[in-house]
Amino acid sequence: MTRISVFASVGAAVWFTRSDTVGALAGSLFLGGVLFCDAVRARMQGNRRDALTVWLVSMLAQLREYIVYAGLAVGAVLAGLADGWGWAAGALIALALRDSLLIARAAPTAPDLSRGVGRVPRARPGRPGGLLADLAPRPPEGPRESDPRLTGRLLGAEPASDAGAGADSGPSGGTGPVGPGAPPRPRTSPESRTSPESRAAPESAPVPPPDGGAARAPLPRLARRMMVFSQSTRFLAIAVTVTLWDARVAFLTLIVGCAVAVTGELVDPRGGRR
Repeated sequence: MTRISVFASVGAAVWFTRSDTVGALAGSLFLGGVLFCDAVRARMQGNRRDALTVWLVSMLAQLREYIVYAGLAVGAVLAGLADGWGWAAGALIALALRDSLLIARAAPTAPDLSRGVGRVPRARPGRPGGLLADLAPRPPEGPRESDPRLTGRLLGAEPASDAGAGADSGPSGGTGPVGPGAPPRPRTSPESRTSPESRAAPESAPVPPPDGGAARAPLPRLARRMMVFSQSTRFLAIAVTVTLWDARVAFLTLIVGCAVAVTGELVDPRGGRR
């Protein structure tokens, strides 16, 4: 189907050499045949996907577009437009810039071959001490509170803070005397010492984004496809502009369309337009 589309593009270029309406309409019909071949090729189930086929399809797709540009330039020169080849060269330069930018953005990151491997492994964060440090027992994580009463029992003495608390505490305090045989007072965790008001306090409001909270609205799918300015869109633009105007307007439309595609790729890179 790609080879057939190349012959259709040759027919379109031959008809575009005529500067009248008949040539423009006939060339547009041949461009429609090129798009039909692309649609049939996309629907085919048994097409091969080897590297040679993919390369051949890509090269022939570029060749057929250059053939159409050449036919438009010849028709412009025959119609009296002296700078027809200049407009064609400008359109080719804009197309090359558009293709180079979009292909470079779509290509994956090249592997790092300076170290002799395809991918450099990322260093795993670990503790100092090497491999043996991972075998050592680790203490429990999180904050830990010391118990002065346990320290006093181990050393054979009671801390002064607990003794003073036992002397000051009375029956009204509800704690009783503190001595070696007295049971230890229940410890309170930091969470229980927190007031109910602080626990019931709402969480802090989320921080707005740096751009003032204005989210960028996605473009419609049709607008994205038009901004990419693919080959099918370029052929449609050529068919319309050549039928209504002339080859110079067609080349100008191609240049502007490629500039819009480059701008859209820089503003919204890889935004689902392909």
